[in-house]
Amino acid sequence: MTASETFLLPNEPTLVVACSAQSARCWRSTLRHGDWTLVKEFQDEDATLKERDIGSDRPGRTFDSRGSGRHAMAPPTQARDQEKQRFTKRIADYLNGAISAGDAEHLVILADPRCLGLLRNALSNQAKHAVVHEASKNLARLDATDIRKYFQ
Repeated sequence: MTASETFLLPNEPTLVVACSAQSARCWRSTLRHGDWTLVKEFQDEDATLKERDIGSDRPGRTFDSRGSGRHAMAPPTQARDQEKQRFTKRIADYLNGAISAGDAEHLVILADPRCLGLLRNALSNQAKHAVVHEASKNLARLDATDIRKYFQ
């Protein structure tokens, strides 16, 4: 039996977030066995683009540290990684705002492993303390009914 199988949603306002690198949905739950209300959806239209379509034309050029050769400079962060960071930052900003405004007292985060790590880094301290459960699972394509089965 895993921890998710024994987890019960709180009987207080809770945001349940299911996200991947391409999309995210947030539901609000007020009772453990009550209905969930979809409150926010996120889509990253650039997630399906190829790296070359996201970045600039060509990398800059630099001289070798020794000798007279030149070579292309590698970007410090790939454009696709930057796009994922921007997308998860948008989600985290929403969650941070919802917690600080009192729209929810708790957070449940269900995200693919990469997205989960980026969300953890972008959450405020107040939002981090509101997290009551997180799982490294990509459930973003499921609807609320299927996600609720995950907790039963």
